Amino acid sequence: MVLVLATDPLVSLLFPGEWGNSHVPPDAPLITSTALFVVVSILCAWLCARFAPGSASRHLLWFFIIGEVMGIGSIVPNWNKGWPHWYWLSWLLTWPVSCWIGLLAAGHPDPPAASKQVSSEGAQ
Repeated sequence: MVLVLATDPLVSLLFPGEWGNSHVPPDAPLITSTALFVVVSILCAWLCARFAPGSASRHLLWFFIIGEVMGIGSIVPNWNKGWPHWYWLSWLLTWPVSCWIGLLAAGHPDPPAASKQVSSEGAQ
C-alpha cells in the first residue's frame, strides 16, 4: 500500500496541476496511475510469493483476498464522488491478474505434491 501511494508524486510530476485532491483528474493521469498500480502490484505479489516461508500459492491467495477486500472497501465510499467508474473497476480487475503474474515471476517455488512423491520413490 505504501508503494502504491508513493506513485502519487510521480504522477504529479508527469502531469503537473492535473493530479491532486482538489479535483478529478483527466484520463491520462488516471491511466498512468493504473499502470503504475499494476507494476507495483506485480512487484509486491512477486515479493510475497518469493519470500513466503511456506506455500507461496497459499500466501499469495491471502495477499490477493486482503487486497481485494481493501479495494472494495475503498471503492464503496468513493463510488459517487465524481471519479470515473472505470478507474475504480480497473484496479479491482487488474489486481488478480497482477497477483498471478507476480506468482509466475517468482518461479512457482511450490513443487507439486506428486513430484515430491515421485522423487522420494526414485531415491529408493
